[in-house]
Amino acid sequence: MERSLSRLSLLNPGKLKVLLSLGFKGYLAQKNWFRAYETKTSIDENNTPVPWVTYSFIDFIKSRINTTHSIFEYGSGNSTIFYAGKAKSVTSVEHDKSWYETVTNLKLPNAEILFCALKENGEYCRKAVSTNRKYHIIIVDGRDRVNCCKYALQALTEDGVLILDDSERPYYEEAIDFLKQSGFKHIPFSGMAPGTIQSKCTSVFYKTHNCLDI
Repeated sequence: MERSLSRLSLLNPGKLKVLLSLGFKGYLAQKNWFRAYETKTSIDENNTPVPWVTYSFIDFIKSRINTTHSIFEYGSGNSTIFYAGKAKSVTSVEHDKSWYETVTNLKLPNAEILFCALKENGEYCRKAVSTNRKYHIIIVDGRDRVNCCKYALQALTEDGVLILDDSERPYYEEAIDFLKQSGFKHIPFSGMAPGTIQSKCTSVFYKTHNCLDI
């Protein structure tokens, strides 16, 4: 009975008018959400590639990254294009061979794409460390994320920041607890992401003196 009443309420002309108007005005229209949904790509209002993270996080980070920052990311794609357009350099590790070749073919001048076969608690999660470099920002948005977070701290600069996407998922609580116990503060950015219909969360972990001036 409750479901029937819910369906009937959606047929209310006033509600239908509001729903239909969302494609032409309001937050979703401003963010180009409908185009992202149709094309199944993460793009912004200018059809420019953006990470598949929450809009609130994109708004937060886009003006804070600059050409002094070196970035490492677990997982690659439109996020690589976005970060490479703002940072000094981006190094990404990808476990999917065909996707690795696709991103490599973008030939971004300041981006290095690394292929690494996936094995839990194997070379993949240690890849930031094995590059023997330090990074201002490490983004964990690939696989084996709990282990990636644990090893990533060894590759962060003293003022480094770690970003964990989809942090609302219960099985990433271990990573969140680990980072907090390691002295990091936590800002969760919840909300919608390009083309997605469910709320998610992208989390920033930082210390008092950090490269993003938080």
